[in-house]
Amino acid sequence: MRASSSTRPDRRLEDMPDLERLWWSEFGNPIEFAIRSAAIMICAVGILYYAGWIYGPIWALAYFSTQVITFNVLRSATPERRLTYVIGIGAYMTSTAIYVSLPLSLIASGDPTLAFCGTLGALALAVFVIYRDEPPRPVHCFDIALIWSCLAMALAFYVPGVDDVVAQAIMIMLGSIVGGYYTLALITNRRTRQELRQAAQRGVEAQKMEAIGRLSGGIAHDFNNILTVLQGSLELYHVVPDSAERHALVGEAQQAGKRAAGLVAQLLAFARRAPLEAQVLEAGAVIDEIAAMARRLLPESITVIRQVAPGRHYILADPDQLSSALLNLILNARDAMAGRGTITLSAELWPGPATAPAATRLRGGNLHHLCLSVADDGPGMDAETQARALEPFFTTKPVGQGSGLGLPMVKGFSEQSGGSLDLVSGPDGTVVSLHLPVAASPT
Repeated sequence: MRASSSTRPDRRLEDMPDLERLWWSEFGNPIEFAIRSAAIMICAVGILYYAGWIYGPIWALAYFSTQVITFNVLRSATPERRLTYVIGIGAYMTSTAIYVSLPLSLIASGDPTLAFCGTLGALALAVFVIYRDEPPRPVHCFDIALIWSCLAMALAFYVPGVDDVVAQAIMIMLGSIVGGYYTLALITNRRTRQELRQAAQRGVEAQKMEAIGRLSGGIAHDFNNILTVLQGSLELYHVVPDSAERHALVGEAQQAGKRAAGLVAQLLAFARRAPLEAQVLEAGAVIDEIAAMARRLLPESITVIRQVAPGRHYILADPDQLSSALLNLILNARDAMAGRGTITLSAELWPGPATAPAATRLRGGNLHHLCLSVADDGPGMDAETQARALEPFFTTKPVGQGSGLGLPMVKGFSEQSGGSLDLVSGPDGTVVSLHLPVAASPT
């Protein structure tokens, strides 16, 4: 078990081994841990300054020492080994017991200021126990027992100082009520968190099943259309006597087979399983070739503009798949502009890695990548269309004029090539960008 990142892992918390879950609950929030550590150091120095107690710094040193041990034991522990499990749980309990010893000592000191600080320290522990994620069951029981122990010690210290038996009974009753409510709040809070995580997981699974259903339905629909043409042509071939008509039927069957092969190729690209033959390509040459091809394919009412960053920059990609992806984007742009407007093809050097999230790319530092983009000045997409544009089989084109796999195929190709795809659309048009890693210059 390794917990090497300070961010929440992709796995569900309840799916982690107990010791890894305890590590995340204790050290997984770096901001909380930093505030907790700073507060303990300030408290130790303040006690030494106010009361001259050397116990404050000793307490802080003992606490941080056990925290270091707990941190390393929980990170390096092997969950299936019983001894490391006991050591990990024991190290955490020891660290917590050391922490709570100071608030209890301050409460029992008799000094109002120190007692007030000790009460706040105990309250901070109680809030932390409720705030953090659910720990393993032994620690859960330990947390409850610890709170009751603190209440018992506080009652044992204050109750004997009261002579009135009725007042003593009221103090004990109120302490018990507070402990009971706290225990109930702790159990309820952790159970609610677990139920919310399970509900969220069920929602994710439902979304996955819905996506699989749409994908399966789209594949079945497209293949059914292809097979209908193929089967009908073959059946008519045996009925039609004229050789010319037979030849036409064979041609239709061949076209249906090609459409089926194209659909399979799109599905492979979407699934990041298409066979790629990567080559070192010069970005400017790629844009020049695609621009020349686009000018031949597009009507004169569409202007093609080429923009390439100065210098020679190289990418590692499959040339055929890259050309297919860029042409796909160009045809989408043509349709979006209704055959009239401007398409801009560009190759730019961007900072940051090609797989970085779009919102953080501009902070990238020294690592760079190439961005190949196709932009149009059409009306753009509405918010709902833009949100669904990358879904498989989603299309705004009439039936029979689009499979809805164009953009998902381009996205799959870019990710299989070690990059990513961005789509930005607004009233001024749409820009689709392929972010691909930079390759070394060919020798």
